[in-house]
Amino acid sequence: MPVTTQKKGSILLINGLDVSKPGEYISEQATPAVQNFRVDRGLLTKRVGTAARGSAIGGTDKEILHGREFTREGTKYNVRIGRDNIENYNSGTSSWDDITGSALTGSTNDLVDTAVPLLSGKRILCITNGIDAIRKWTGTGNTAALGGTPPVAKFIQEYQTYLVCANIAGGTDVSQRVQWSHTANPETWDSGNAGSKDLVEDGEDITGLNLFGGYLCVHKPTSIYLGGLVSTTSIFRFDRKSTEVGTIANGSIVNLPTGEQIFLAKDGLRLFNGVRAPLIDAPVNDEIRDELNLNTAHKAWGVLVLEEDEVWIGVPLGSQTVGETVYKFNYKTRVLYKDTRANINAVWRASESEANAWDDASGTWDASTDRWNSGQLGTASGEIHFGDTSGNTTIKDTDADDDNGTAIDARWQSKDYQDQEFYRLLRWQEILMWFKGSGTFDLEYSTDGGSTWNVVSGSPFTLSGDFPADTSPMRGYLDVLSTKNRFRITHDGAGTLICKQFVISCVQRELI
Repeated sequence: MPVTTQKKGSILLINGLDVSKPGEYISEQATPAVQNFRVDRGLLTKRVGTAARGSAIGGTDKEILHGREFTREGTKYNVRIGRDNIENYNSGTSSWDDITGSALTGSTNDLVDTAVPLLSGKRILCITNGIDAIRKWTGTGNTAALGGTPPVAKFIQEYQTYLVCANIAGGTDVSQRVQWSHTANPETWDSGNAGSKDLVEDGEDITGLNLFGGYLCVHKPTSIYLGGLVSTTSIFRFDRKSTEVGTIANGSIVNLPTGEQIFLAKDGLRLFNGVRAPLIDAPVNDEIRDELNLNTAHKAWGVLVLEEDEVWIGVPLGSQTVGETVYKFNYKTRVLYKDTRANINAVWRASESEANAWDDASGTWDASTDRWNSGQLGTASGEIHFGDTSGNTTIKDTDADDDNGTAIDARWQSKDYQDQEFYRLLRWQEILMWFKGSGTFDLEYSTDGGSTWNVVSGSPFTLSGDFPADTSPMRGYLDVLSTKNRFRITHDGAGTLICKQFVISCVQRELI
Protein backbone atom coordinates (compact mmCIF):
# COMPACT_ATOMS: atom_id res chain seq x y z
CA MET A 1 0.00 0.00 0.00
CA PRO A 2 1.45 3.39 -0.91
CA VAL A 3 2.22 6.05 1.64
CA THR A 4 -0.34 8.88 1.50
CA THR A 5 -0.56 12.30 3.11
CA GLN A 6 -3.72 13.16 5.03
CA LYS A 7 -4.97 16.51 6.24
CA LYS A 8 -7.32 16.61 9.20
CA GLY A 9 -8.60 19.40 11.38
CA SER A 10 -11.38 21.77 12.20
CA ILE A 11 -12.36 24.28 14.83
CA LEU A 12 -15.98 24.93 13.80
CA LEU A 13 -17.46 23.66 17.07
CA ILE A 14 -21.12 23.62 16.14
CA ASN A 15 -21.67 20.42 18.16
CA GLY A 16 -20.07 21.68 21.38
CA LEU A 17 -19.07 19.48 24.31
CA ASP A 18 -19.64 15.73 23.87
CA VAL A 19 -18.75 13.36 26.72
CA SER A 20 -21.26 10.69 25.74
CA LYS A 21 -18.79 8.49 23.86
CA PRO A 22 -15.03 7.88 23.39
CA GLY A 23 -13.08 10.72 21.79
CA GLU A 24 -12.51 8.90 18.51
CA TYR A 25 -16.26 8.54 17.92
CA ILE A 26 -17.35 12.15 18.38
CA SER A 27 -17.76 14.59 15.50
CA GLU A 28 -14.87 16.75 14.30
CA GLN A 29 -17.16 19.64 15.20
CA ALA A 30 -17.33 18.59 18.86
CA THR A 31 -14.89 18.48 21.76
CA PRO A 32 -14.41 15.91 24.55
CA ALA A 33 -13.15 18.56 26.99
CA VAL A 34 -13.39 22.34 27.07
CA GLN A 35 -13.37 25.09 29.70
CA ASN A 36 -13.48 28.87 29.55
CA PHE A 37 -13.85 29.09 25.78
CA ARG A 38 -16.87 30.30 23.85
CA VAL A 39 -17.74 30.14 20.17
CA ASP A 40 -18.39 33.55 18.63
CA ARG A 41 -19.55 33.38 15.01
CA GLY A 42 -17.62 30.18 14.40
CA LEU A 43 -14.41 31.29 16.14
CA LEU A 44 -13.18 29.53 19.28
CA THR A 45 -12.60 32.43 21.69
CA LYS A 46 -11.29 32.56 25.24
CA ARG A 47 -13.99 34.02 27.47
CA VAL A 48 -13.68 37.52 28.90
CA GLY A 49 -12.92 38.16 32.55
CA THR A 50 -14.46 39.98 35.48
CA ALA A 51 -13.81 43.13 37.52
CA ALA A 52 -14.62 43.97 41.13
CA ARG A 53 -17.88 45.70 41.99
CA GLY A 54 -17.36 47.38 45.34
CA SER A 55 -15.96 45.68 48.45
CA ALA A 56 -16.95 42.50 50.27
CA ILE A 57 -20.33 42.23 51.95
CA GLY A 58 -20.53 42.92 55.67
CA GLY A 59 -21.43 40.45 58.37
CA THR A 60 -19.84 37.41 59.98
CA ASP A 61 -20.19 34.80 57.23
CA LYS A 62 -19.57 36.77 54.07
CA GLU A 63 -20.81 34.33 51.44
CA ILE A 64 -23.10 35.90 48.83
CA LEU A 65 -26.23 33.74 48.77
CA HIS A 66 -28.45 35.65 46.34
CA GLY A 67 -28.76 38.81 44.29
CA ARG A 68 -31.35 40.44 42.07
CA GLU A 69 -32.46 43.63 40.42
CA PHE A 70 -35.57 45.29 41.83
CA THR A 71 -37.50 48.09 40.09
CA ARG A 72 -39.82 50.45 41.97
CA GLU A 73 -41.51 53.44 40.34
CA GLY A 74 -38.99 53.42 37.48
CA THR A 75 -35.90 53.28 39.71
CA LYS A 76 -33.70 50.19 39.55
CA TYR A 77 -31.99 48.78 42.63
CA ASN A 78 -29.23 46.18 42.70
CA VAL A 79 -29.45 44.10 45.88
CA ARG A 80 -27.18 41.34 47.19
CA ILE A 81 -27.90 39.10 50.18
CA GLY A 82 -25.40 37.32 52.40
CA ARG A 83 -25.76 35.07 55.42
CA ASP A 84 -26.09 38.08 57.77
CA ASN A 85 -26.41 41.23 55.69
CA ILE A 86 -28.45 42.73 52.86
CA GLU A 87 -26.88 45.49 50.75
CA ASN A 88 -27.89 47.78 47.88
CA TYR A 89 -25.37 49.04 45.32
CA ASN A 90 -24.93 52.82 45.29
CA SER A 91 -23.80 53.77 41.79
CA GLY A 92 -23.04 57.32 42.94
CA THR A 93 -20.38 56.19 45.40
CA SER A 94 -19.55 52.88 43.65
CA SER A 95 -20.10 51.06 46.93
CA TRP A 96 -22.62 48.81 48.66
CA ASP A 97 -24.91 50.36 51.29
CA ASP A 98 -26.07 48.25 54.23
CA ILE A 99 -29.88 48.00 54.28
CA THR A 100 -30.12 44.99 56.60
CA GLY A 101 -31.75 46.36 59.72
CA SER A 102 -31.57 43.38 62.08
CA ALA A 103 -29.13 40.68 60.96
CA LEU A 104 -30.35 37.50 59.28
CA THR A 105 -29.85 34.29 61.28
CA GLY A 106 -29.75 31.54 58.68
CA SER A 107 -26.69 29.53 57.65
CA THR A 108 -24.72 29.52 54.41
CA ASN A 109 -26.37 26.19 53.61
CA ASP A 110 -29.83 27.78 53.62
CA LEU A 111 -31.35 28.95 50.36
CA VAL A 112 -32.33 32.58 49.86
CA ASP A 113 -35.22 33.51 47.59
CA THR A 114 -36.82 36.81 46.57
CA ALA A 115 -40.05 38.12 45.08
CA VAL A 116 -41.40 41.52 44.02
CA PRO A 117 -45.14 41.67 44.79
CA LEU A 118 -47.34 44.75 44.84
CA LEU A 119 -48.10 46.56 48.10
CA SER A 120 -50.33 49.64 47.91
CA GLY A 121 -49.91 49.56 44.13
CA LYS A 122 -46.09 49.67 44.22
CA ARG A 123 -43.49 46.93 43.97
CA ILE A 124 -41.65 45.88 47.10
CA LEU A 125 -38.73 43.50 47.41
CA CYS A 126 -39.42 40.47 49.62
CA ILE A 127 -36.60 38.26 50.91
CA THR A 128 -36.73 34.86 52.63
CA ASN A 129 -34.10 32.44 53.89
CA GLY A 130 -36.51 29.83 55.24
CA ILE A 131 -35.43 30.65 58.80
CA ASP A 132 -36.30 34.28 59.55
CA ALA A 133 -39.54 36.15 58.97
CA ILE A 134 -39.94 37.36 55.38
CA ARG A 135 -38.28 40.76 54.91
CA LYS A 136 -39.57 43.65 52.79
CA TRP A 137 -37.75 46.64 51.31
CA THR A 138 -39.27 49.64 49.57
CA GLY A 139 -36.10 51.19 48.14
CA THR A 140 -35.38 53.44 51.13
CA GLY A 141 -34.08 52.83 54.64
CA ASN A 142 -33.53 49.32 55.94
CA THR A 143 -35.41 46.09 55.38
CA ALA A 144 -38.15 45.23 57.86
CA ALA A 145 -40.35 42.26 58.62
CA LEU A 146 -43.25 41.88 56.20
CA GLY A 147 -46.43 42.96 57.95
CA GLY A 148 -49.33 40.74 58.93
CA THR A 149 -48.84 37.05 59.66
CA PRO A 150 -46.96 35.69 56.64
CA PRO A 151 -45.51 32.19 56.93
CA VAL A 152 -41.82 31.42 57.12
CA ALA A 153 -41.13 29.90 53.72
CA LYS A 154 -38.23 28.47 51.75
CA PHE A 155 -39.54 29.81 48.44
CA ILE A 156 -41.50 32.91 47.45
CA GLN A 157 -42.83 34.17 44.12
CA GLU A 158 -45.03 37.03 42.98
CA TYR A 159 -47.93 35.84 40.82
CA GLN A 160 -50.27 38.43 39.33
CA THR A 161 -51.54 40.30 42.43
CA TYR A 162 -50.50 37.67 44.97
CA LEU A 163 -47.40 36.82 46.98
CA VAL A 164 -47.08 33.04 46.98
CA CYS A 165 -45.01 31.03 49.47
CA ALA A 166 -44.02 27.36 49.28
CA ASN A 167 -42.43 24.77 51.57
CA ILE A 168 -43.58 26.31 54.82
CA ALA A 169 -41.36 26.23 57.92
CA GLY A 170 -40.95 28.21 61.12
CA GLY A 171 -42.70 26.03 63.70
CA THR A 172 -45.57 24.84 61.52
CA ASP A 173 -43.56 22.80 59.03
CA VAL A 174 -45.63 21.83 56.01
CA SER A 175 -43.06 21.18 53.31
CA GLN A 176 -45.72 20.34 50.69
CA ARG A 177 -47.79 23.49 51.23
CA VAL A 178 -48.33 26.42 48.88
CA GLN A 179 -49.75 29.48 50.65
CA TRP A 180 -50.79 32.84 49.23
CA SER A 181 -51.69 36.30 50.50
CA HIS A 182 -54.85 38.31 50.00
CA THR A 183 -55.28 39.97 46.60
CA ALA A 184 -52.79 42.85 46.11
CA ASN A 185 -51.88 42.80 49.79
CA PRO A 186 -48.89 40.64 50.80
CA GLU A 187 -49.41 41.75 54.41
CA THR A 188 -52.80 40.06 54.78
CA TRP A 189 -52.71 36.27 55.26
CA ASP A 190 -55.75 35.39 57.36
CA SER A 191 -58.68 36.95 55.51
CA GLY A 192 -60.02 37.85 52.09
CA ASN A 193 -58.64 35.69 49.29
CA ALA A 194 -55.67 34.44 51.31
CA GLY A 195 -55.41 30.67 51.45
CA SER A 196 -53.28 27.57 51.00
CA LYS A 197 -53.12 24.21 49.27
CA ASP A 198 -51.20 21.10 50.32
CA LEU A 199 -49.78 19.24 47.31
CA VAL A 200 -49.71 15.77 48.86
CA GLU A 201 -50.11 13.43 45.89
CA ASP A 202 -46.54 12.11 45.95
CA GLY A 203 -45.53 12.78 49.56
CA GLU A 204 -42.50 14.85 48.51
CA ASP A 205 -41.22 18.22 49.68
CA ILE A 206 -41.49 21.22 47.39
CA THR A 207 -38.04 21.95 45.93
CA GLY A 208 -38.68 24.95 43.69
CA LEU A 209 -41.10 27.76 42.87
CA ASN A 210 -41.16 29.91 39.75
CA LEU A 211 -43.36 31.07 36.89
CA PHE A 212 -44.01 29.22 33.64
CA GLY A 213 -45.82 31.26 31.01
CA GLY A 214 -49.06 32.40 32.64
CA TYR A 215 -48.84 29.80 35.39
CA LEU A 216 -47.29 29.38 38.79
CA CYS A 217 -44.80 26.51 38.60
CA VAL A 218 -44.11 24.29 41.64
CA HIS A 219 -41.31 21.72 41.54
CA LYS A 220 -40.88 18.50 43.50
CA PRO A 221 -38.16 15.87 42.97
CA THR A 222 -40.40 13.71 40.72
CA SER A 223 -43.15 16.04 39.51
CA ILE A 224 -44.06 19.56 38.49
CA TYR A 225 -47.33 21.37 39.25
CA LEU A 226 -48.81 24.22 37.24
CA GLY A 227 -51.11 26.53 39.16
CA GLY A 228 -53.45 29.31 38.18
CA LEU A 229 -56.32 31.41 39.43
CA VAL A 230 -59.91 30.13 39.33
CA SER A 231 -63.22 31.92 39.86
CA THR A 232 -64.25 29.79 42.84
CA THR A 233 -63.46 30.17 46.53
CA SER A 234 -60.46 27.89 46.00
CA ILE A 235 -58.67 30.89 44.40
CA PHE A 236 -55.89 28.65 43.03
CA ARG A 237 -55.99 25.33 41.20
CA PHE A 238 -52.89 23.15 40.77
CA ASP A 239 -52.51 20.47 38.11
CA ARG A 240 -49.83 17.82 38.60
CA LYS A 241 -47.72 16.98 35.54
CA SER A 242 -46.35 13.44 35.58
CA THR A 243 -42.89 14.42 34.44
CA GLU A 244 -41.26 11.85 36.77
CA VAL A 245 -38.70 14.54 37.58
CA GLY A 246 -38.41 18.06 38.96
CA THR A 247 -35.65 20.34 40.15
CA ILE A 248 -33.30 19.73 43.06
CA ALA A 249 -32.10 23.35 43.02
CA ASN A 250 -34.54 26.26 42.99
CA GLY A 251 -31.83 28.66 41.82
CA SER A 252 -31.23 26.62 38.67
CA ILE A 253 -34.74 27.23 37.29
CA VAL A 254 -34.60 29.59 34.30
CA ASN A 255 -37.37 30.36 31.80
CA LEU A 256 -36.11 30.50 28.21
CA PRO A 257 -37.29 32.56 25.21
CA THR A 258 -38.16 29.24 23.51
CA GLY A 259 -41.07 28.75 25.91
CA GLU A 260 -39.18 26.09 27.85
CA GLN A 261 -37.94 26.03 31.43
CA ILE A 262 -34.49 24.60 32.17
CA PHE A 263 -33.56 23.20 35.57
CA LEU A 264 -31.09 20.90 37.30
CA ALA A 265 -32.39 17.44 38.21
CA LYS A 266 -30.55 14.54 39.82
CA ASP A 267 -29.68 13.09 36.43
CA GLY A 268 -28.69 16.26 34.59
CA LEU A 269 -30.17 19.33 32.94
CA ARG A 270 -33.78 19.07 31.79
CA LEU A 271 -36.22 21.20 29.80
CA PHE A 272 -39.86 21.48 30.90
CA ASN A 273 -42.29 22.26 28.06
CA GLY A 274 -45.50 22.30 30.07
CA VAL A 275 -46.14 18.58 29.75
CA ARG A 276 -42.85 16.71 29.76
CA ALA A 277 -39.32 17.42 31.02
CA PRO A 278 -36.79 15.51 28.89
CA LEU A 279 -33.03 15.81 29.28
CA ILE A 280 -31.46 18.53 27.16
CA ASP A 281 -30.39 17.23 23.77
CA ALA A 282 -26.71 17.93 24.42
CA PRO A 283 -24.39 14.99 25.23
CA VAL A 284 -23.17 16.16 28.63
CA ASN A 285 -25.61 14.72 31.17
CA ASP A 286 -23.47 11.63 31.73
CA GLU A 287 -20.86 13.92 33.30
CA ILE A 288 -23.40 15.64 35.55
CA ARG A 289 -25.00 12.37 36.62
CA ASP A 290 -21.64 10.77 37.46
CA GLU A 291 -20.06 13.74 39.26
CA LEU A 292 -22.91 15.79 40.78
CA ASN A 293 -22.34 16.57 44.47
CA LEU A 294 -25.79 15.71 45.81
CA ASN A 295 -24.95 17.17 49.23
CA THR A 296 -24.60 20.67 47.79
CA ALA A 297 -26.57 20.40 44.54
CA HIS A 298 -29.31 22.59 46.03
CA LYS A 299 -26.88 25.55 45.71
CA ALA A 300 -26.78 25.37 41.91
CA TRP A 301 -27.65 28.62 40.12
CA GLY A 302 -28.80 29.78 36.69
CA VAL A 303 -28.85 33.00 34.66
CA LEU A 304 -30.19 33.91 31.22
CA VAL A 305 -27.64 35.48 28.84
CA LEU A 306 -29.86 36.74 26.02
CA GLU A 307 -27.10 38.49 24.07
CA GLU A 308 -25.39 35.12 23.54
CA ASP A 309 -28.59 33.05 23.18
CA GLU A 310 -27.42 31.09 26.22
CA VAL A 311 -28.44 30.05 29.69
CA TRP A 312 -25.67 29.42 32.23
CA ILE A 313 -26.19 26.83 34.94
CA GLY A 314 -23.61 26.64 37.76
CA VAL A 315 -23.41 23.10 39.15
CA PRO A 316 -21.31 21.72 42.06
CA LEU A 317 -19.43 18.66 40.80
CA GLY A 318 -17.15 16.35 42.77
CA SER A 319 -15.89 18.10 45.91
CA GLN A 320 -17.26 21.51 44.88
CA THR A 321 -19.64 23.04 47.41
CA VAL A 322 -21.11 25.73 45.13
CA GLY A 323 -21.84 25.99 41.40
CA GLU A 324 -18.27 26.37 40.15
CA THR A 325 -18.76 24.24 37.02
CA VAL A 326 -20.78 26.33 34.58
CA TYR A 327 -22.65 24.70 31.69
CA LYS A 328 -23.47 27.22 28.95
CA PHE A 329 -26.43 25.94 26.91
CA ASN A 330 -27.36 27.67 23.65
CA TYR A 331 -31.13 27.32 23.54
CA LYS A 332 -31.25 28.00 19.78
CA THR A 333 -28.53 25.65 18.52
CA ARG A 334 -28.87 23.17 21.46
CA VAL A 335 -25.07 23.23 21.83
CA LEU A 336 -23.36 23.27 25.22
CA TYR A 337 -19.94 24.46 26.44
CA LYS A 338 -18.36 24.62 29.88
CA ASP A 339 -16.64 27.24 32.05
CA THR A 340 -15.16 27.25 35.52
CA ARG A 341 -16.01 30.01 38.02
CA ALA A 342 -14.11 29.45 41.26
CA ASN A 343 -16.17 29.92 44.46
CA ILE A 344 -19.16 31.49 42.69
CA ASN A 345 -22.41 30.91 44.57
CA ALA A 346 -24.87 33.47 43.15
CA VAL A 347 -25.25 35.07 39.72
CA TRP A 348 -27.72 37.74 38.68
CA ARG A 349 -28.22 40.59 36.20
CA ALA A 350 -28.66 44.26 36.99
CA SER A 351 -29.23 47.06 34.45
CA GLU A 352 -27.25 49.88 35.95
CA SER A 353 -26.54 53.27 34.46
CA GLU A 354 -22.79 52.69 34.50
CA ALA A 355 -22.90 49.39 32.58
CA ASN A 356 -20.05 49.12 30.10
CA ALA A 357 -20.62 50.84 26.77
CA TRP A 358 -18.16 51.52 23.93
CA ASP A 359 -17.43 54.98 25.31
CA ASP A 360 -16.23 53.32 28.51
CA ALA A 361 -13.97 50.76 26.81
CA SER A 362 -10.21 50.99 27.21
CA GLY A 363 -7.44 49.72 24.95
CA THR A 364 -7.56 49.45 21.17
CA TRP A 365 -10.13 48.14 18.72
CA ASP A 366 -7.74 45.38 17.64
CA ALA A 367 -7.28 44.19 21.22
CA SER A 368 -11.00 43.80 21.84
CA THR A 369 -12.54 40.33 21.51
CA ASP A 370 -16.12 41.66 21.29
CA ARG A 371 -18.00 42.83 18.23
CA TRP A 372 -18.27 46.62 17.91
CA ASN A 373 -22.10 46.44 18.01
CA SER A 374 -22.35 43.76 20.69
CA GLY A 375 -25.48 43.83 22.83
CA GLN A 376 -23.19 43.32 25.81
CA LEU A 377 -21.90 46.88 25.44
CA GLY A 378 -25.09 48.86 25.82
CA THR A 379 -25.90 50.78 28.97
CA ALA A 380 -29.22 48.95 29.33
CA SER A 381 -27.89 45.46 28.61
CA GLY A 382 -27.78 44.41 32.26
CA GLU A 383 -24.43 43.39 33.65
CA ILE A 384 -23.84 39.86 34.88
CA HIS A 385 -22.91 39.89 38.58
CA PHE A 386 -21.04 37.06 40.29
CA GLY A 387 -21.21 36.66 44.08
CA ASP A 388 -18.63 34.41 45.73
CA THR A 389 -18.10 32.54 48.98
CA SER A 390 -15.80 35.28 50.32
CA GLY A 391 -18.47 37.96 50.02
CA ASN A 392 -17.07 39.63 46.91
CA THR A 393 -19.08 40.69 43.88
CA THR A 394 -17.60 40.94 40.41
CA ILE A 395 -19.11 41.80 37.04
CA LYS A 396 -18.47 40.44 33.58
CA ASP A 397 -16.04 42.91 31.98
CA THR A 398 -15.40 42.83 28.23
CA ASP A 399 -12.10 44.66 28.80
CA ALA A 400 -10.77 42.11 31.32
CA ASP A 401 -8.71 39.05 30.40
CA ASP A 402 -8.60 37.72 33.97
CA ASP A 403 -11.09 37.17 36.78
CA ASN A 404 -10.49 40.16 39.04
CA GLY A 405 -6.73 39.55 38.97
CA THR A 406 -6.82 35.74 38.77
CA ALA A 407 -5.71 34.19 35.48
CA ILE A 408 -8.34 32.36 33.44
CA ASP A 409 -7.29 28.78 32.68
CA ALA A 410 -8.75 28.14 29.21
CA ARG A 411 -8.41 24.68 27.64
CA TRP A 412 -9.77 22.95 24.57
CA GLN A 413 -9.23 19.42 23.25
CA SER A 414 -9.83 18.04 19.79
CA LYS A 415 -11.40 14.68 19.08
CA ASP A 416 -9.13 11.64 18.67
CA TYR A 417 -8.19 11.65 15.00
CA GLN A 418 -7.54 8.31 13.31
CA ASP A 419 -7.62 6.61 9.93
CA GLN A 420 -10.89 5.37 8.47
CA GLU A 421 -9.43 1.94 9.17
CA PHE A 422 -9.06 2.66 12.87
CA TYR A 423 -6.35 0.03 13.45
CA ARG A 424 -3.95 1.57 10.92
CA LEU A 425 -0.79 3.28 12.18
CA LEU A 426 -0.26 6.91 11.20
CA ARG A 427 2.89 9.02 11.45
CA TRP A 428 1.88 12.42 12.80
CA GLN A 429 4.14 15.19 11.54
CA GLU A 430 2.85 18.75 11.70
CA ILE A 431 0.01 21.01 12.78
CA LEU A 432 -0.79 24.32 11.04
CA MET A 433 -2.69 26.98 12.98
CA TRP A 434 -4.48 30.23 12.22
CA PHE A 435 -4.81 31.79 15.70
CA LYS A 436 -4.54 35.34 17.05
CA GLY A 437 -4.61 37.10 20.41
CA SER A 438 -2.10 38.15 23.04
CA GLY A 439 0.28 36.32 25.34
CA THR A 440 1.24 32.72 24.62
CA PHE A 441 -0.52 29.38 24.36
CA ASP A 442 0.62 25.79 24.83
CA LEU A 443 -0.01 22.99 22.35
CA GLU A 444 0.17 19.33 23.33
CA TYR A 445 -0.80 15.98 21.85
CA SER A 446 -2.00 12.69 23.33
CA THR A 447 -1.98 9.26 21.70
CA ASP A 448 -3.86 7.54 24.55
CA GLY A 449 -7.15 9.43 24.64
CA GLY A 450 -5.98 12.25 26.89
CA SER A 451 -4.41 10.18 29.69
CA THR A 452 -0.91 11.55 29.07
CA TRP A 453 0.25 14.61 27.15
CA ASN A 454 3.36 15.53 25.19
CA VAL A 455 4.51 18.97 24.09
CA VAL A 456 4.41 19.81 20.39
CA SER A 457 7.75 21.20 19.17
CA GLY A 458 7.64 24.99 19.08
CA SER A 459 5.27 25.30 22.05
CA PRO A 460 4.57 27.71 23.70
CA PHE A 461 3.55 29.86 20.74
CA THR A 462 3.47 33.66 20.85
CA LEU A 463 0.28 35.29 19.58
CA SER A 464 -0.12 38.48 17.55
CA GLY A 465 -3.10 40.73 17.00
CA ASP A 466 -3.89 39.43 13.51
CA PHE A 467 -4.56 36.03 12.03
CA PRO A 468 -1.62 34.67 10.01
CA ALA A 469 -1.93 34.86 6.24
CA ASP A 470 -3.49 31.79 4.64
CA THR A 471 -0.09 30.86 3.24
CA SER A 472 1.89 31.54 6.45
CA PRO A 473 0.27 29.74 9.39
CA MET A 474 1.83 29.06 12.76
CA ARG A 475 3.52 25.64 12.69
CA GLY A 476 4.07 23.00 15.33
CA TYR A 477 6.07 19.82 14.74
CA LEU A 478 5.95 16.29 16.08
CA ASP A 479 7.08 12.86 14.96
CA VAL A 480 5.06 10.08 16.51
CA LEU A 481 3.61 6.79 15.30
CA SER A 482 0.16 5.87 16.64
CA THR A 483 -3.32 4.82 15.58
CA LYS A 484 -4.92 7.97 17.00
CA ASN A 485 -4.01 11.44 18.22
CA ARG A 486 -5.78 14.35 19.90
CA PHE A 487 -4.53 17.88 20.52
CA ARG A 488 -4.93 20.26 23.46
CA ILE A 489 -4.76 24.06 23.40
CA THR A 490 -4.08 25.78 26.74
CA HIS A 491 -4.08 29.52 27.42
CA ASP A 492 -3.75 29.91 31.18
CA GLY A 493 -2.13 33.32 31.57
CA ALA A 494 -3.04 36.90 30.83
CA GLY A 495 -4.17 37.76 27.33
CA THR A 496 -6.66 36.65 24.72
CA LEU A 497 -6.91 33.80 22.22
CA ILE A 498 -9.08 33.42 19.11
CA CYS A 499 -8.78 30.25 17.03
CA LYS A 500 -10.01 30.10 13.43
CA GLN A 501 -8.61 26.87 11.97
CA PHE A 502 -5.97 24.19 12.25
CA VAL A 503 -4.77 21.45 9.90
CA ILE A 504 -2.93 18.29 10.94
CA SER A 505 -0.48 16.52 8.63
CA CYS A 506 -0.01 12.78 8.98
CA VAL A 507 1.32 9.96 6.83
CA GLN A 508 -0.41 6.63 6.49
CA ARG A 509 1.85 3.63 7.07
CA GLU A 510 1.54 0.14 5.75
CA LEU A 511 0.36 -2.52 8.15
CA ILE A 512 3.22 -4.28 9.93
